[in-house]
Amino acid sequence: MTKHLISRRLAIIGTGILFLVSCAPAGPTAVAQPTLAAVDTPASAPIASPTPVPEIIVGVVEVDTLNVREGPGTSYPIVRSLNKGEKFYILGDVTNNTNNKWLLINPSEGSFGWVSGDQSHVTIQKEIVDLGTFLIWQKNVEDAQALLVTSTASP
Repeated sequence: MTKHLISRRLAIIGTGILFLVSCAPAGPTAVAQPTLAAVDTPASAPIASPTPVPEIIVGVVEVDTLNVREGPGTSYPIVRSLNKGEKFYILGDVTNNTNNKWLLINPSEGSFGWVSGDQSHVTIQKEIVDLGTFLIWQKNVEDAQALLVTSTASP
C-alpha cells in the first residue's frame, strides 16, 4: 500500500458470501458527492391506487325462451322474447307483492323491459367492459331509476 492509498476491507457475511469493499484514496483531491434533491411531500399524501376496472351486471338466459314484459309481473304484456344463452344488461330489480323478483333490463339499445329474476331462468354475473360500454350502461341505470320509482309491481 502507498501512503496516499488507504484500503479498507469490510467483511459482510450474508448467506455465506464474503464481500470485500475497497475505498479510494482520501487526499487533497476533493470528490463531489451526489446529493438528493429535497422533495416536498406531505405526510398525508394519498397513495396512488390502480385504475378501477369497469364492471356491469349482465344476465344470461338459462331457459329456452324468456319473455320480456312491459312491467314487473306476468299480467303485463310480452314485448319480446330472449333465447337461451342471450345476454342482457341488468339495470335494477324489484320484488312484487307475490314475492317474485323481477329484473329491469336493457335487452337492446334504447329499449327497456322486465324479466323474471328466478335463478332457474337467469344467471346474474358481473362482466368487465370497456369504458364506453360502462358509461352507456351507467346512463341506462340512471334512466331506469325513474322507471323503478314509478313502477308498481303486480303478480
